[in-house]
Amino acid sequence: MLRFEIKKVFSKSKNQLAVLIMLAVLAVTSILAINWVYYVDENGDNSTGITAVKHLRDMRNEWAGYLTEDVLKEALEINTQINNSEEAQSEDIQEQNKAFAKKQGIADITDAISQAFSPYRGYDYYAVDRVSTEEIGNFYENRITALKEWLDRGEEYYTEEQKDFLIDCYEELETPFYYEYHDGWDTLLQQISTFILLLALIIGFLVSGIFSEEFQTRADSIFFSTKLGRTKGVLSKLGAGLAVITVFYGVFIFLYTFIVLLVLGADGAGCPIQFSMWRSAYNVTFFQAYLLIVAGGYVGTLFASLLAMLVSALTRSAAAAAITPFIVLCALPFVSRIVSLPQIFAFFPDQLLQVYLDLKDPGLVQFGENVTTVANVIIPVYLAASVVLIPAVYAVYKKVQVK
Repeated sequence: MLRFEIKKVFSKSKNQLAVLIMLAVLAVTSILAINWVYYVDENGDNSTGITAVKHLRDMRNEWAGYLTEDVLKEALEINTQINNSEEAQSEDIQEQNKAFAKKQGIADITDAISQAFSPYRGYDYYAVDRVSTEEIGNFYENRITALKEWLDRGEEYYTEEQKDFLIDCYEELETPFYYEYHDGWDTLLQQISTFILLLALIIGFLVSGIFSEEFQTRADSIFFSTKLGRTKGVLSKLGAGLAVITVFYGVFIFLYTFIVLLVLGADGAGCPIQFSMWRSAYNVTFFQAYLLIVAGGYVGTLFASLLAMLVSALTRSAAAAAITPFIVLCALPFVSRIVSLPQIFAFFPDQLLQVYLDLKDPGLVQFGENVTTVANVIIPVYLAASVVLIPAVYAVYKKVQVK
């Protein structure tokens, strides 16, 4: 019966169209992500995609290794030499692009230096041009110092426990950083949230008719009058919904990840995310951050889809069920921009699909003297809520009265 219910989901023409739309979304978002990476050649001309990746990987992996003080000093010296070149000092844009082309191998390193010597809530692109080789020894310490100075100014309210939590996270980050080309993972993390949102909406649409179909086809009296209709029949529908959610999500996340990393490269999975998110309090690598984002996306998709199935069972309407994920995942974020209640909206289910933002600039949650981040709270909470929704959907549909 489980296989039969799954076949019913994908036998509908509207659901087949939804799958085709998701394939088109996969193609478009993959192309956009791939073209996100660009390279400037020695003539000052731009290129994107596969060609750009090959050159960037070769240039940046020449600097692969730990960012010790000696490496940082060498990057500073090369940056100064390029800045003093005729191309860099020319007023011609094409000549300036030629100078930029020479910096691409050290671009991630010089960007990190600029971050380290910029204000905590600011970014000075040219800070690296003013840093001396004597000052560069404070590269890692500056990140902690900038945080402490910002917290002391009291521009945003934090309890003493929250301040200690942030400082501890910064101090516990392992240094020196390991560096290598990581543009594939960087791009993937920046772009995947949009893909997950679209995927969640499509999945919600696919499962929206599972519990209302019998009423639409007027086969409800037959379904519920059979011997196993209210037991195994309902379980089969529930199992079909869970299978569609899990497998569909897993397959498309895998395809998107595979395509992006195949083209842009999977190098740098073990690099700290601070290369991309300097202020992050999460001491994780790009790969670990990816797993957290994907886990949050799955829990958000599961919760929204189960909610749609519950609405379908209650209202007997596929349309009402299909719009439920949109309300939960899209309408609520829109409302949060109008109504200023950040503490409340930070815990709404749409945030599960925006774990990237919490990684970048984490929200804090405090229970007594214990402090943690928003993502570490909402993922287990909504996973537990999803587990509760499963028997709720079963109980509601099992007791449906046939009219």
